[in-house]
Amino acid sequence: MSFKYNKIQFIVVGWHYNQPEYYGGLKVLKDTHPDIDVFWSCHNEPPKYIKDNFNYKVFPNLGEEFIAYQQAIEYLNLDDDTICFFIHDDIIIKNWNFIHKCVTVLNNNKNLKFLGNCLNYPLPEFDPTKYEGHDGVGISEEFDNQPISAYALDETKHWFDRNISPVAVIRGSFICCRYKDLKHIHGFEPRKEAWVPLKWDEENQCHSYRGGVGQSRYGNLFMFMFSYKINRVFGTDCIGYLSQRYLDSDFIYEMTRAKIDKDNPML
Repeated sequence: MSFKYNKIQFIVVGWHYNQPEYYGGLKVLKDTHPDIDVFWSCHNEPPKYIKDNFNYKVFPNLGEEFIAYQQAIEYLNLDDDTICFFIHDDIIIKNWNFIHKCVTVLNNNKNLKFLGNCLNYPLPEFDPTKYEGHDGVGISEEFDNQPISAYALDETKHWFDRNISPVAVIRGSFICCRYKDLKHIHGFEPRKEAWVPLKWDEENQCHSYRGGVGQSRYGNLFMFMFSYKINRVFGTDCIGYLSQRYLDSDFIYEMTRAKIDKDNPML
C-alpha cells in the first residue's frame, strides 16, 4: 500500500489491550510506511509492548472514547490534510485493505466527510434543545435540569439549536476523516466541564455515570451529539460506512466491551 499523497494518523484508545495480533499489524504498518503514524491515547496504563513500540500518552481518564480522541488531537500537531483513523483497541482486523478503501473514498467523494466501519442505526430525530433523559439528573450537578445543548462546546453551541430528522450516526469504535473536516466542527463533544469519569458501581458491578447504570447514558449521548453536529454542518449524506451490517464489515469487526456480540456475530 502506498499513501504518498496522504499523511495517515491512527489514534487508538488504550483501554482493553486484548488484541495482540491487531497491535502487531499496527507496528508493521508504521515501521514500513513512513506516511503512517500510530498514537495511543490511553485511559489505562498500557502494557510493555505498547510502551516499547508506539508513541503514547496516558491521559486522565475523564470519560470514554470521544474524550480520549479529543485529548489526543489537542496533544498532537496534525496537518489539515492528514487522514485520521480514530479507533478502539478491542476491534478485530479482518483485512488491512480498509486503509486503502477509506483513503480512496475520501479522496474521490467530496460529499463524504466521515466514514464508519459498520452501519449504525440512524436516529429518527435528535433535538438538542430538549432535556437528556426524564429525571433531570446531569452528568454532574452543573448539568442538572439542563438541555442537551448545555453539553456542547462554546464554539459549537449555536449548531445545537433545532431538531434534525433523521440523523445518520457514526460509532466511536471506528471513525475515519480528514483532519480539516474534524477541525471545522471543532473536534469532538462534549465541553470539558462534562469530562467526568465513570465511577465503579459496586451494586451493579460495572462502571457507571451519575444517574444511571452502565456507560450507555452519556456514552451514547456524546456519540449522538457528535453525529448530530456532522449532520448539522455537512448535511445528512456526509457519513458513509464500509458495510451495511451492524458491528461487522469485510474489513473489521467491532467488539462491544472487548466481547463478541452474540446477536451480531462476526461473519
